[in-house]
Amino acid sequence: MKSLLDVRDLKVRFITESGVARAVDGVDLSIHAGKTLGVVGESGCGKSVTSRAIMGLVEMPGWIESGQILFQSKDGPVDLAALPPRGQRMRGIRGREIAMIFQEPMTALNPVLTIGDQIIEAMQVHGAIDRRMARERALAGLAAVRIPLPHMRLDEYPHQLSGGMRQRAMIAMALVNSPSLLIADEPTTALDVTIQAQVLDLMNDLRREFSGAIMFITHDLGVIAAMADDVVVMYRGRVVECAPVRSIFRNPLHPYTQGLLRSVPSLTSRRGARLQTIEGSVPRATERERGCSFAARCAQVMPACREAIPASVAIAPGHTTACFLHHSSVAVSGDA
Repeated sequence: MKSLLDVRDLKVRFITESGVARAVDGVDLSIHAGKTLGVVGESGCGKSVTSRAIMGLVEMPGWIESGQILFQSKDGPVDLAALPPRGQRMRGIRGREIAMIFQEPMTALNPVLTIGDQIIEAMQVHGAIDRRMARERALAGLAAVRIPLPHMRLDEYPHQLSGGMRQRAMIAMALVNSPSLLIADEPTTALDVTIQAQVLDLMNDLRREFSGAIMFITHDLGVIAAMADDVVVMYRGRVVECAPVRSIFRNPLHPYTQGLLRSVPSLTSRRGARLQTIEGSVPRATERERGCSFAARCAQVMPACREAIPASVAIAPGHTTACFLHHSSVAVSGDA
């Protein structure tokens, strides 16, 4: 299957008071047309920075140090990493061919413009369309995301809408130009549990109708199970496992993936039982480590893990992991 987007050895750096932070440190991933790629990992693992690099939204003191972001644009293949973020080509792609739903709609929406004006502006900035037609499309977009009384909401301001309706309005704005790729960055984190479920149900329905691809970023493996076709597990700026969603849940290979799955509450868990956790925390992006970043937290650590960064190896069709436990020669010597 041909990829809509290929990220190859992407490295994104930020200058901080503590030194240079390696926020994304050699990420490889692919997104296929018509499919949903779930990207999962703890906070600080580089998920959102990867998505912002794709959108050309990494600003100083950050920059793309190296790597490629190969996108099959309607105007021909292009390396997004090589485009000036404020250049005409990138501005033509951002919002029209690649759209993004942000985590907190109240900070992403303009408080002094009505919801209708913001959706209309998203259309007009990418093509000649008269205001009457744009307004009709905006109204249809709000109706498609199940906002009650869309003709009234069109002329309301963001503060007049509930959190759930603001998120729905942002989804409508993202989809109004029929993008090839939709990036959803933790779109339900800021919502309460009931509204989260409603928005996820909506996105699942839209996923069936939406002809493009979706990159769904979350820390919630339950959401991944419901939304994704394929899964990328990130840890400290790197991809540690990549597989079809069923393979991730049936046969997780990397100790980090296994730990994340053990941390998910289960309906079959004994009442009062302690929830399992992964000891420790994600190392700071400014820390330089000689070996595997997960070694300090891993119960299966071997000497090789502290000496070198494991390369990603294919274990089954479509299933790769970056772990010395699955490098046959290292695993044998480590057990000796």
